[in-house]
Amino acid sequence: MAVKKGPKKGPTTASRRLSANTKITKKPAAQKTSRASRTSKRILRLRDESDQDEPDESTDDEALSTSSAESEEDVATGEYTDDTLHPETLRFLKDLGKNNDRDWFHGHKGIYKIALADFKSFSSMLQEELTKVDWTVPILPLERHNLFRIHRDVRFSNSKVPYKEYFSVAFSRTGKQGHYAKYYLSIQPGDQSFIGGGLWHPEATHVSLMRREIDRNPRGLKDILISRDFFANFLDPGGKSGRMSAKAIENQAMKSFLERNSEGALKTAPKGYDKEHDDIDLLRLKSYTVGKRIKDSEILLPNSMEFIVDVFRALEPFITYLNSIVMPDPGVANNIGTTNGGG
Repeated sequence: MAVKKGPKKGPTTASRRLSANTKITKKPAAQKTSRASRTSKRILRLRDESDQDEPDESTDDEALSTSSAESEEDVATGEYTDDTLHPETLRFLKDLGKNNDRDWFHGHKGIYKIALADFKSFSSMLQEELTKVDWTVPILPLERHNLFRIHRDVRFSNSKVPYKEYFSVAFSRTGKQGHYAKYYLSIQPGDQSFIGGGLWHPEATHVSLMRREIDRNPRGLKDILISRDFFANFLDPGGKSGRMSAKAIENQAMKSFLERNSEGALKTAPKGYDKEHDDIDLLRLKSYTVGKRIKDSEILLPNSMEFIVDVFRALEPFITYLNSIVMPDPGVANNIGTTNGGG
């Protein structure tokens, strides 16, 4: 939605929430590292910049307003902390979804900086917590190695909206780039946030390695797919695993995993494999990922950090398995398992 031109007025509705009502005193949670603490202190400075940068233009009040059932005061107040995401961060993304154009974005650059700083401090702490779950994931400079830009690459897309309507970050041995399997988190309002990971469209040599392993030892992957925490988090859409037989669990796990990775899968058997192979459906795959949608209420929980880390903990055996196949450490025997005995 384009910015309406009109007589100069005071701060917009969104600006007032962040500059007047919002108590922006981002505090590091207890026992956090100096890295997270330093990141959180930027919020105060960004708040001041937001007040100065806010344009003297009116915006579409309907697009920026929240539901009348919501209490603006309840969501606007509250401290920013490193181990939580503030409701204003989701509200900015919601507003962006209604006004996804460059004029609106640049007119709300100060609010964007505050929301981004909130997500960055949360992601920085999440990275530190993830290293306790998977010791192979190093702490890297977040903005350079892990954080995805909000700007969309529209060159080859039918949609020409310039910005993503979510914040996202990925973690692996080499961050968001490289050939290692990744842990992924995106934050998007409307119950569209997402946690997942794996190998998405890996290079051809890595697909060949996965097919060889599945051919030789299909149980290595299947045992991870049916493990209790993994299945409950990613492959059990009805949440009925407690009332399912072992065979039913494996059937459902395979069905969900194959559906999740159907994009780009071969229609026929890969070269060198019999089309009657017992695991031909797995052999046809060219991606190996899982994920789950997260509700706004879960993202805004006081213990949301712990909640997300628990999902990553359930994901870790899968990530470890994939890396052991496509990126094994030199000189180390291929020992399929987990780094923390999870599952």
